[in-house]
Formats: sequence, structure tokens, C-alpha cells
Amino acid sequence: MMYRTILINPKQRNLQRIVWCESEHESRKIYELSTVTYGTVSTPYLAQITLTQFSMDEEANFPIAASILRNNLYMDDVLCGAATLEEAIVLRQQLKEILNSAGMELHKLCANHEKLSPDPEQSYNFATLTETKTVGVSWKPNLDCFLIKVKVCLDSSYTKRDVLSTIAKIFDPVGLMSPVISKAKIFLQRLWRSKLEWNDLLPAEEHREWHQFLVSLENINNIEIPRRILVAFPEVIEIHGFADASERCYGAAVYCKSKKLKSETLVRLITSKSGVAPIKSRTIPRLELCAAVLLAKLVKRFVAALQLETAELYLWSDSMIVLAWLRKEPMDLKTFVQNRVAKIQELYPNQLWRHVPSDRNPADLVSRGVDPDKLLRQNLWFNGPTFLSSDDYPNRTINCREKLDEYNSELKNCVNEQIENFQCSC
Repeated sequence: MMYRTILINPKQRNLQRIVWCESEHESRKIYELSTVTYGTVSTPYLAQITLTQFSMDEEANFPIAASILRNNLYMDDVLCGAATLEEAIVLRQQLKEILNSAGMELHKLCANHEKLSPDPEQSYNFATLTETKTVGVSWKPNLDCFLIKVKVCLDSSYTKRDVLSTIAKIFDPVGLMSPVISKAKIFLQRLWRSKLEWNDLLPAEEHREWHQFLVSLENINNIEIPRRILVAFPEVIEIHGFADASERCYGAAVYCKSKKLKSETLVRLITSKSGVAPIKSRTIPRLELCAAVLLAKLVKRFVAALQLETAELYLWSDSMIVLAWLRKEPMDLKTFVQNRVAKIQELYPNQLWRHVPSDRNPADLVSRGVDPDKLLRQNLWFNGPTFLSSDDYPNRTINCREKLDEYNSELKNCVNEQIENFQCSC
């Protein structure tokens, strides 16, 4: 219905003509569509830019709702929240009024409190609704938690095409299940390395391994992830990003820590992302650097999306070599490392980077992959390392004496700083 309320400029309507004929005996009729039309390439953009401009025009009358329409709208779904029930009621009323003034009706309202869904004609029934979907992700309003739903098809034989199809069915836009998806992607790359065709049956060993993965994949449906990532009225907010890589995969995970002084502290996973290492092998330090680039980009995007620019940032890697490279001038490094170090330094200064032991790095689960039935028990993944719950963080001493050759191998030949003992603390 949203598209039908947005009119096209009369001067442009001749570009939306439809030729129609009831039968071969009747003359042709030419219609001009006056509204934004489903199916045309420009439709989503036109709808979004119209609502953006409309929210700017109405900001004086509806300040809260106008900001929500600009920053929390995905197509025709409004996704938002408030710190208190009273604020949420005001927000709901403003959204209803601002959209009604444009001829758009707010409906299918779903909230985690029954007082926010009073109108049965415009809202879901809070008492009976156990699960709904928002932007393709399942949500339980009563428990206020997200679910990842996967339909598993067990069979007597599998092909490489079946493996890819199953991976594509795991819809996880935020990255809550990245360790599981990494496990599947690593397996798929093994099939590529073995040069299997799309419709070739998996060999016996791979068939057995994939079947076991599918059986355990059903456990994903039992995982419930709390939606809330902040304590109420936090006094301190920190963003912690972790990067890691293995020979087969690299990844990044981002956590939000919020707390009230001398009171509640909450640490929650907010996003993650993974990448499979290229078939042409790279050194572990280079893959660790790729993970650091991925992390820097991920943090930049999500901090802006969540409007947490004032939060204190901590970026963690378990690679001493990468942390040492990040303290170099990019021009002193060889091209591959130089470009990525420059990109990271462009996004965030190297003072934000710290060293974390591998066994306390949640991104390690992404880089190596985790079986679905084991992820449910991984507190490290969902709540981050235990040191985040306190303020006793690992020290920032960077020491790569043990891997001096790997560090020096990426320095340009013209640089005479071939160090024998690199150590710094900052």
C-alpha cells in the first residue's frame, strides 16, 4: 500500500504507460500509471527518498518519528524501540500520526509489551502471538529474543549443489551464526579443491561428514538470542571488536558492553562476518591482516547504524605481527600489507588495537568453524570473553620476537630497519 500512496510527477507519467486490449476486436487503450509501481527498478529508491524527504519536512511536528523514518526504515518495515514504555507509546503515536498525514496507515504492529498493541485491527495479538518475522529474522515478542530458523533436508546422497543450497538457506543477516556458516563454507571449499562438479555425488567420507553436519544443524532452531544489547540508561558504552584467521577462514565479531557504574553490566554479540581464505594459499599473518580489515569495516558500519559514535572502541587481534604492522608507516611495507594497513589506519588509529590471547578471542570460533550442536554451549560466542564483564583487560604489550622473520618479510627492501627485537607497550 505504501507505493500506491506515492504519486509520480505528472510530467513523468508518460514513462509509465501500459497498452491494454481486452480482445483482438477492441481498440487498444493506453493507461498512464500515476503512482510508484511495483516491479520497476527505481521503485524502492523512489519510495525511500520520498519518505526521507517527507520525514525532513515533518520533523518540527513529529521530531521522534521523523528520525525513526530516516534511520530505522527497511522498505515498508519500521524497526525501532525506546528505553521506557512511556517513550515507546509516544513513539508509536507519533509514527501513526506522521504516516496518516501522508495517507499511509501503520499496521501489523508487533511489540514486546501488550500495552503497545492495543488495537486488534492494526496489531498482532500479544497474548497469542508466539513468533513473527522482521526483515526475514524470526522474533519472539513475549521473550524478546531472535531465532534462526533452518529447514534441514536429510537424504541418502548429496551433491556439491545440495551443499551450496543448504548454506544459502541459513538466513543470518546480522551474523549471529557465523561460526556455523564458516564450518559449512570451509567444507564447500574442500569440495572445490577436490574438483567435484556441481552434480557429482559426495565421496563416502565427505558424505558422512556432511550428513552429520545436517543432523546437528537442526539444533540451530533451539538457539534463542536476546534482542536487547544495552542496559537501561547506560552510563558507559563500549564497542569491542575481535579479529582472527586460520588457514581456511578469517572472521570478525563485534560486541557491545554497557553498564551502570557499580551496577549491572551487559555484554552482547551485535554482529559478525566471515570470509573463506582463497584457494591460492596465503600466510597466516596476511590472513590475520585481512581479518583486521574486515573488523575495521564492520565496526565502522555498525557503530554508525546503531548511532554509537560516542562509545569507547577497543579492537582486538591475537596476531602480534599484525599489531606490529599497524604501528608502521604503510609506505614501509610491501604492497599487499601496505594497502590493508593503510585502509585500517584510515578507519581507526592504531592506538585502539590491543592483543588478546587466542583462547579468549571469540573470532577464533568464526575462523575455525563450530558444529551447530556445540554453538549453543559457547558462552564465549554469545557473551564475549569473561574479561569484558570486568575492567581487567589484557595488557597492550606487543612483542613479535618469536616471529621476527614473518614480520620482516613484509618490509620493503629499502627499509633498513630489519629489527631483531620488536617490542612496544602503549
